[in-house]
Amino acid sequence: MTTAQRTVPGDVDEVVAWMRALDASLPPHDGVAVFNRVYLSVTEELRRLIAAGLFDDPDAAAALDVRFAGRYLAAVGAGSGGRRAPACWRPLLQLRGHRGVRPL
Repeated sequence: MTTAQRTVPGDVDEVVAWMRALDASLPPHDGVAVFNRVYLSVTEELRRLIAAGLFDDPDAAAALDVRFAGRYLAAVGAGSGGRRAPACWRPLLQLRGHRGVRPL
């Protein structure tokens, strides 16, 4: 299966690539873009820590990262594709352009 056919990333490197592509596709002040940049920096740090051998079970750490990121990316895809995102992601998607919400 190619990356284009997948609906979820296959590894941490793919998570980073998908998040970078999402960042490039969004206006800088979009709420999802702001969240994505924070999430991307956390994921890049996690990837660095895994590579440095700082987890007792690096495969489990990577699998957890990929699974959770896959849920986030699927929710963003659902929201932009006109499908209903899971309830936990709806505030981010619904308020992404609200003028009162400001990035930290």
